[in-house]
Amino acid sequence: MSGVINQHWHFAIVGAGLSGACLALLLAREQRQWNILLIDTQARLSEPDHRASALSASTVDVLQTMGLWSDLKANAAAITAIDVSDRGHLGSASLNAGEQQLEAYGYVVENAHLAQVFAQALPAFPNITCVQSSVSPQLKPQRGGMNVRLDQGEYLADLLVLAGGEHRSLAQRLGINYRSHDYQRVALVATLTMTEAHGGLAHERFTGDGAIALLPLPGEGEKKVSLVWTLSADQAEKMQAIAAEDFVASLNEQLGHRAGVALTVDYRQCFPVKKIIAAEQVRSHLLLLGNAAHSMHPVAGQGFNLSVRDMATLTELSSNAYEKGMRPGDLKVLQHYAKLRKDDQGRTVALSDKLPKLFGRHEKMAMAARNLGLVTLDLLPPLRHGFARLGAGLMTRRARLRE
Repeated sequence: MSGVINQHWHFAIVGAGLSGACLALLLAREQRQWNILLIDTQARLSEPDHRASALSASTVDVLQTMGLWSDLKANAAAITAIDVSDRGHLGSASLNAGEQQLEAYGYVVENAHLAQVFAQALPAFPNITCVQSSVSPQLKPQRGGMNVRLDQGEYLADLLVLAGGEHRSLAQRLGINYRSHDYQRVALVATLTMTEAHGGLAHERFTGDGAIALLPLPGEGEKKVSLVWTLSADQAEKMQAIAAEDFVASLNEQLGHRAGVALTVDYRQCFPVKKIIAAEQVRSHLLLLGNAAHSMHPVAGQGFNLSVRDMATLTELSSNAYEKGMRPGDLKVLQHYAKLRKDDQGRTVALSDKLPKLFGRHEKMAMAARNLGLVTLDLLPPLRHGFARLGAGLMTRRARLRE
């Protein structure tokens, strides 16, 4: 990384998490002439993040273009099949990647490994400068760009990107509002060891207490899986505090035998579950990305994947504009981006919002309807095909990136 602090930047990215680092790498390889400032304002966590991400087929495609996939795949587990079930009801659906001529629906990678691969790739690009700031940036729109004041000094960026939910307050200071919905749920995340190898099979199980996702993890005889269990705050607190053997027993009762039997649990962590959507994602010289733009229910595992599709489209349009003599921060370019991303964002947020609401209802008609839906999904290949492609991020246009 360059140690030169330029006073003018093509891009300044506030947030060096997964979305911010990935965007910096995408932009840096697309146009080597661009100067990119990556601003890390996050304090180091006292406890490592033990979450894992299910990277969809569309995300894997972008990572392959970036030249990062081989390093990631070595420590990833393929999702070759998905089982969807509703506890206490007969309705279920089984999806197989081979049926859609896919090698896998996606791959599960631990977030810590994903962050490590991104961090190791950054020094290869002299047009990326990383700075650590102990204070929150002060932002001021001005003619020709966005002024960014850090403890190191002031910088002018043609396009400022706010990447990550921790930076929503910066957007709000600029007058951007958010629509939010609190699901009154907490996502309990843990690593499980199962009695049998997962064989690439992921489970999405809906129960009266909340949705349970089991995602295959690599290594150790394919017996490790990542658990995401959405519970009420009281239930989550209890499940986090009880002894490991009691936790496993309670979980197995909810899983039944369809999803296998858990033996042990590690790394229990809890995260709030909310839908938070920015009322506007673009302004002249400003763009919101990742959880700063849209945070959603984790049930469908779409958060980071949607962000990757966003940033791939942003990179493509910025590159096209630059080669035509326009600037990436020009409002016309950003409005075109917002128009292209609107439908995919809307579909993905709606899927993540409606699934837990549908399966959380206990009225007889609602239960009958969702079980009929699962049976229909299981019986009709065209319907399964469309649902699977939606989840894999393959129902939207593919961004054209520099090979």
